[in-house]
Amino acid sequence: MSGSNERAVVVDAVRTPQAKKGGGFADVYPEDLVVSVLDALVDRTGVAPEEWVDFRLGCANQEAEQGRNLARQSLLAGGFPESVPGATLSRLCGSSLTTLNDASRAVEAGDGVAYPIAGVEHMSRVPFSDWLHPELKTRYDGGSSLSMGMTAETVARRYDVSRRDQDAFALRSHERAIDARTAGRFDAEIVSVETPDGVVEHDEGPREDTSLDVLESLPTVFADDDAASVTPGNASPLTDGAAGALVTAERYAEENGLPVLGRVVSRAVVGVDPEEMGIGPVPATRAALDEAGLTIDDIDLIELNEAFASQSLYCKRELGIDDEKLNVNGGAIALGHPLGCSGARIATTLLHELDRRDGRYGLATMCVGFGQGVATVFECP
Repeated sequence: MSGSNERAVVVDAVRTPQAKKGGGFADVYPEDLVVSVLDALVDRTGVAPEEWVDFRLGCANQEAEQGRNLARQSLLAGGFPESVPGATLSRLCGSSLTTLNDASRAVEAGDGVAYPIAGVEHMSRVPFSDWLHPELKTRYDGGSSLSMGMTAETVARRYDVSRRDQDAFALRSHERAIDARTAGRFDAEIVSVETPDGVVEHDEGPREDTSLDVLESLPTVFADDDAASVTPGNASPLTDGAAGALVTAERYAEENGLPVLGRVVSRAVVGVDPEEMGIGPVPATRAALDEAGLTIDDIDLIELNEAFASQSLYCKRELGIDDEKLNVNGGAIALGHPLGCSGARIATTLLHELDRRDGRYGLATMCVGFGQGVATVFECP
């Protein structure tokens, strides 16, 4: 913390539903998803955009429709004041959790009092790029060992995560997400989105018709030897969505009568072996907990992004996470993983569930492609 003595808080956080690739958001521009989030933050907090210092947007694949500073284009497309600047950041999957962390640091440094942050990924409209520097292709088996699916296979093999455990974890994700949706536990965080084909109000990914038998019947897709274990069923699906939050100084929130969902206590980002990128949450979490002076047992709820079941199970085991604290409303295997959106999404889900349960400490953490991990610890009032 800086000498300014400011403390950073999240006064509200929201997200769009997560739509399947080619689903409800297929004909919606990524800017429009971002605008839906920003409009909701203005409506719900009452903080006028003229108060915003800078808009930070996380987006993993910044090309085609997501290129040319999507943050600024979203502000202009949404009719926000031209005086509000915006910047787009990519830390791949960790993009929007990084924007939240960076905004909290800016507040703590005394560099302004109100920062909207968001994340978006439109995986229906913007294709993946598989370009790699020639040196990386030479070093990493032509680049194949850096593909996300193969890194999940690598984690499963190196750390003995079985296919059956991965499939059971995937089923758990769907069952918890369906239960949360049915019980209305996502209602406080989701903002509906109008599309040319109607209004999208709910996540499209959770499957009521899946079962362990169904999941176990699916073929592996990233490797074809006897040890292969990663399937479309125990990996997160391609998804479209946006999420965001308003980060302010605690003093500003108090002076303006704003409710506080949580205070940012600590954060960390680390690098790991890119061939096993899914282990990143382990050192990132340990670093964030050390900075906060806490242990994993002090944390009431944990949102660990479920990029793949193999890496989620490894992180759960290595960190000693209680199953009843982890992804209690399901995770990305069921809900989806719209890359640049997911960090803000897990923070949003975490903070609202902590508020609902009257919990104190929460942890949001995720792995990042090419070998990184990011984590944030929150304290709720």
